[in-house]
Amino acid sequence: MAALLLALSAGVASAQITNWQSPEPFRGEEKDPSKVKEDDYVIPPMPSRPDWREYYLNAQTRNRYYIAREQLNVGTDGAVRFISRVVSPSGTENISVEGIRCGTGERRLYATLQRNGEWSETRGSRWLPIGGGNRLNSYVFMLYSDYLCSAGVAMESRRILEVLADSFNARTGTPITGYR
Repeated sequence: MAALLLALSAGVASAQITNWQSPEPFRGEEKDPSKVKEDDYVIPPMPSRPDWREYYLNAQTRNRYYIAREQLNVGTDGAVRFISRVVSPSGTENISVEGIRCGTGERRLYATLQRNGEWSETRGSRWLPIGGGNRLNSYVFMLYSDYLCSAGVAMESRRILEVLADSFNARTGTPITGYR
């Protein structure tokens, strides 16, 4: 009898492990992401003088993070698309066109900016789950969890820019005086 129960429980456990494509309710997924009707998105031209909005990631990173204000777009499909800029302490810049789906917790890299100022579209670009790796230093995870989405829904562009602008103020203070 014990062997039969053990065999049955092993079968149930393996079904849960292999069912990795099912929606995850704790992330707010209610639909199959492959059935979401995606907006037709055209990569915007790189502005000659972008208006960058810097935002705070965390105290562990020395990089600086920005989003171009004019190219921030919340689509009818619920995805937030933007031009991102990451600047290392040595001055190296990585600029890319990216998207985040708030309802499914996914990200997409559309293109990266080359030295000649032209976009290089990402081959095989598709929506991938946000997660894995070191979430504390993942700007995509922080954008998803703290700045672009609220309860699995994309915020309005105006509200996103306000939250990004306030990201430094919300973290002022010390452990002794307390944080705002």
